[in-house]
Amino acid sequence: MSTRITNILGFLVLSGLVYFSFFSLMPHTGKTLNDKKTEFSTERAMQHVEKIARFPHSVGTTQHSLVRNYIVSELEEMGLEVQTQQAYVLNQERILGKPQNIIVKIKGENPEKKTLLVLSHYDSAVHSSFGASDAGSGVATILEGIRAFLAKGTPHENDIILLFSDAEEIGLLGAQLFAEHHPWVNNVGLVLNFEARGSGGPSNMIVETNGGNSAMIADFAAAHPEFPVATSLMYSVYKLLPNDTDSTVFREEKNIPSFFFAFIDDHFDYHTALDIPKNLDFNSLAHQGSYLMPMLQYFGNSDLGNLAAKNDDVYFNFPKLGLLHYSFFWIFPMLILAILLFCGLLIYGIKNEKLRLQLIWKGFFPFFGSMIVSGLIAFLGWKLLLLAYPQYQEILQGFTYNGHYYITAFVAITLAVTFLFYHRSATMENTREFMVAPLGFWLLINLLLAFFLKGAAYFIVPVFFGLCSFAILLWSEKANLFLLLLLGVPAIFLFAPLIQFFPVGLGLKMLVISSIFTVLLFGLLLPIFGKFRQKTDFGFLFILASIAFLVTAHLHSDFSKERPKPNSLVYLLNADNNRAKWFTYDHILDDWSKGFLRAKPEKNSSNIIFSSKYSSGFTFSKNAETKLLLKAKVSLSKENMAQNTVAFHLKILPRRDLNRMELFAERYVDFQNFKVNGLPLVLPKSTAENKAPIRLLTYFPVDRDSLHIDFRLPKGENPKLIIFGASNDLLTNDRFNVPPRPAEMIPKPFILNDAIIIQQEIPLK
Repeated sequence: MSTRITNILGFLVLSGLVYFSFFSLMPHTGKTLNDKKTEFSTERAMQHVEKIARFPHSVGTTQHSLVRNYIVSELEEMGLEVQTQQAYVLNQERILGKPQNIIVKIKGENPEKKTLLVLSHYDSAVHSSFGASDAGSGVATILEGIRAFLAKGTPHENDIILLFSDAEEIGLLGAQLFAEHHPWVNNVGLVLNFEARGSGGPSNMIVETNGGNSAMIADFAAAHPEFPVATSLMYSVYKLLPNDTDSTVFREEKNIPSFFFAFIDDHFDYHTALDIPKNLDFNSLAHQGSYLMPMLQYFGNSDLGNLAAKNDDVYFNFPKLGLLHYSFFWIFPMLILAILLFCGLLIYGIKNEKLRLQLIWKGFFPFFGSMIVSGLIAFLGWKLLLLAYPQYQEILQGFTYNGHYYITAFVAITLAVTFLFYHRSATMENTREFMVAPLGFWLLINLLLAFFLKGAAYFIVPVFFGLCSFAILLWSEKANLFLLLLLGVPAIFLFAPLIQFFPVGLGLKMLVISSIFTVLLFGLLLPIFGKFRQKTDFGFLFILASIAFLVTAHLHSDFSKERPKPNSLVYLLNADNNRAKWFTYDHILDDWSKGFLRAKPEKNSSNIIFSSKYSSGFTFSKNAETKLLLKAKVSLSKENMAQNTVAFHLKILPRRDLNRMELFAERYVDFQNFKVNGLPLVLPKSTAENKAPIRLLTYFPVDRDSLHIDFRLPKGENPKLIIFGASNDLLTNDRFNVPPRPAEMIPKPFILNDAIIIQQEIPLK
């Protein structure tokens, strides 16, 4: 067989392995209804999703109550006894709500043992998300999974609690209510939480624990889920990020560990009006079911009192082998062994004239050169793309509709740069010398990881296989290409998915990480690429591929019915001076918003920022016609107290259907004994120099519930309080003539949007 044909076959095999590294992460099942009553049916679960996500159902809406009633009726149809739990809850971010949880207990044969809690939330994001994935998919997974579990009649020792929590989207309030006030929580030993942060892709398992993870990982592996997607890298990174789920509440409040399962691809659907059943990946839903069923079987019978551990495990998933794990204790011994092997091979090669020092030093240039150049191209390239396509700023998630094209394009650019850097210097004869630079750098990376990010210490595993390839090259100049491909499999399976994961999960600003990972992976696979004589051809091939994907991304860069533009419009009436304004959060006005903000809107000068996920503020404003609207009814009483203080009591009664109320103080002041609806509120620390209004509370009222506020102030302190009462009915209110959005637009998520807001001051004098 000629070298050219061998190289082409090798490249095709390599491409197939990369494809399989993604394909093997999740089940791929057809949409045929599974009639077996004792098995999980993704089709039946999807039917639940379609009923749950018929309408947006955020807290306090009529549709929210209908979804709750649907879940209760489905549980009762299974013969389960359902209870609800409702009360006011105030979290640490000063968000107040009145969640209503749905709770079921399935009795086990040994009620003295710890209980398994299976959890998902049933509210959708405020205000326009249909919640098909987040978290209709989780609710549907549990409903279908429990139905199959009960139909099978499998005996289980542990009690199993089903908790469909409420108000997760506004501040994890339902989970907090259960954790702080329900008596059953005291016997819970483990939580299984089903979530979503997109509408597709494989579901990742993340551990939540205050102690070590070793016992949990051992039990998870023993449960034998068919498609585990879990790495200790994700565990370590998650702990560094400010992301919380309902699981976090149980860990922080009650020291209860959890596994939570979430898919994150198609991140552009997250919290938007695109989170509909049609966009939910059928295979992602199947993946959730493939986790739940073995978890119910295993943790329904295991001793959940033995999950606490002092030690952590390194763990990672590998196709067909499941979840592999080992103790943190082995991190340094494995690293030292790898360093000794590397040094031993280096000494052997130099001593036996297999390695030439001049070529070893020469090998550092293409490796680091390609890493620096491609990293800069990715970093600066994304900056330039934001300038060329300013509309991308409107997608607050940071992952655009054409994001996958950009990932592929920049990976192709990176491969082109790397092949061209190596095209003259790396040959079949000197590949072994050029292996020294990437292997040495990988060992340095693992040394740093061993100290600062131990969860990523499994990166040493592909390095061992890279050392094997290095050894083969030292002992044989005619190493078999397909043997080298076999030794490259661990690197491909472990690192190729990460190249996509970071920009999908954290936004396209992380394209630079994808480029660097691509070069690092290329370095481990250099024994394979070194045999490719047509490196220049491959370089130009990837240049063409990158151009093709950039062109494709450009063709999909505009907004359309399939890729609607997120936009915003808010009407704010100052009830004290009877003036009104239109506001928007948009950076680029469209024809719909220009109907209210005109061609030359005022730049926003407001210093009020309503609480939102990305701390977004208004961008443009315009004076508006004053409408006759009912402001909240406020009653104020005060009483002189001891220690030269005054006690205030405020009652705020909404006189229209509000979805949200924000309470600000005009400036920083020393409030004492602050309570809202009887719950103590801890105010943020601030400084007297802070001139901006300070947010005291965000309240999500239900059924026009009144707000009772108590606090004390030193005599002479009389700051103004400012209320912003918001209803998300701007497009449906008869007093306004706001037309429906065109089909190529959707409400912008993560902000207070489509809102009629009334601002009113409460002087305390």
